[in-house]
Amino acid sequence: MHRIIKSVMVFFMTITLITGCGHTMIHSFWDSDQKVSDEILEKIIDGINNKDEDAIKILFSEYAIENSESIDKDIQYLFDFIDGKVVSYDQSSPAGSFESSDKNYKIKLISSYYYVSTATDKYFFLIDNYSKNTLESEKQGVKYLIVVKAEDSLKVFDGDEKILFDGTEEIARYGVFIPDIY
Repeated sequence: MHRIIKSVMVFFMTITLITGCGHTMIHSFWDSDQKVSDEILEKIIDGINNKDEDAIKILFSEYAIENSESIDKDIQYLFDFIDGKVVSYDQSSPAGSFESSDKNYKIKLISSYYYVSTATDKYFFLIDNYSKNTLESEKQGVKYLIVVKAEDSLKVFDGDEKILFDGTEEIARYGVFIPDIY
């Protein structure tokens, strides 16, 4: 009898994990990249809406700030480029991530893609963020924010446009980048 009770308990715990709690755990695991990306975007939007350079700059990694040609000027240009206050955003596609680790380090790079709207215009934001980098801690944080008008979103990935790629080679970008196509 004692054996039957144990078996029934194990059965119900397994069913609970698979259908209830387990689904939540699996769901939250897959959503974590998107949640991290959404939080960063919301901080960027707050910085834009409040024209708060420091609120945006603090999101970038130490390495990105050091390797950006002119991050302060680029953030100011971002404020000028975005027409009005941001009123909404939509995910363009799910956040993607690259992970690398061994017993000595863990690196996670999340790329996220959004359409961001003001009352008068719509923009495409591409954010690369090292959410973890224990190998090179100075690289942890946002690597770059690329912003274009929504209708130019495909140009970001066109190697001939030299925004993210030069031909098939990725361009090393750091900080805020708004291409010189406007």
